[in-house]
Amino acid sequence: MASIEEVAREAGVSITTVSHVFSEKRPVAVATRRRVLAVADRLNYRPHRAARGLATGRTMTIGLHFPFEGDPLLLNPFFPELLEGLSAAAAEAGYGFLLIPASLEAKFPLRQALNEGRFDGVIIADPTEDSTLVPLLLRHRVPLVTAGGRYLGSPQVPWVDNDHRGGLAQLMAHLEEQGYKRPALLSTKDGISYARDIEETFEKEVRARGGEVTIVRADDQSEEQAFREALRLLNQPRRPDAIVAGIDRQAVGVLRAARTLSLRVPRDLGIASGGDTVLARHSHPPLTTMRQRPRVLGEVAVRLLLTIVERSAPPENRILPAELVPRASTRRVRSPRAKARRPADAAPGPQAPQPGPGPGPGPGRASPG
Repeated sequence: MASIEEVAREAGVSITTVSHVFSEKRPVAVATRRRVLAVADRLNYRPHRAARGLATGRTMTIGLHFPFEGDPLLLNPFFPELLEGLSAAAAEAGYGFLLIPASLEAKFPLRQALNEGRFDGVIIADPTEDSTLVPLLLRHRVPLVTAGGRYLGSPQVPWVDNDHRGGLAQLMAHLEEQGYKRPALLSTKDGISYARDIEETFEKEVRARGGEVTIVRADDQSEEQAFREALRLLNQPRRPDAIVAGIDRQAVGVLRAARTLSLRVPRDLGIASGGDTVLARHSHPPLTTMRQRPRVLGEVAVRLLLTIVERSAPPENRILPAELVPRASTRRVRSPRAKARRPADAAPGPQAPQPGPGPGPGPGRASPG
């Protein structure tokens, strides 16, 4: 990797000018800035993290908080993929992470870290409604962004999320097209925006079709809790003919319940979920799911936070478009539209995902996978 001296010499400017281009501490002419950045890119120059911190007065560190720990964090493929996106974007921008534990009662000197300004901003993944960290950060005026969900306690906290409402609306239309009449929703009691979004949308979609709303809330997002709730649902006299699980991990528990009761999927029971994680792709049968793009969420969250930290720019909430991924767990009949598009002698293939209907709800518009 080239040095700052080499970049300055090649670009025909001073070392100070190169420093100002990357620190953005002093204005630099547009043409000069472009020339320096082009040379830096060609020579593969990246400013040293410590030196950049000294030049800008920043720590070059981002606080990272996952409100879950143990199995909910480690066994949900959504979070490792989100972390990959966060890490890649932060490293590209020259930042490192300081992990803030899920339990603020843990031996972590959070207040000391805040008082000493150890991080330039914080990203919280899928915040819960009763979060004690968010109000604390707001009081200390720490730049903050949430990823994969919104903080329900205040619409003023910037966020990056998926269009869960649009995705579930697509899923409900798909279930209707496949002949399902009595869908049920398996949600959770986590107090996260994702649960609220899918519950409100599910109720709206079912009522619009003249159906009876059935929503159950498991104590957590585990496969075991989903298995128990699914057994309870499926042992009712008028059982649902489709179950929409909040996340893929829950859907695996629903699949287990179906096998326990000798129900055929998708003929006797349709099963769908949210996430499109490895669990959905490799389950048997593969799960119909709403794609959530955790890696992209992480990358966008870092970029949004850095616009606040480095440019003091007003934040703009970002929502990623919905995408339904139909698979064998709900596909009972071929779509008439798909038949019309395909020549009569063509071999059947997978149904293409339908485009999202656009952003969900307004100022506060929606984890986890």
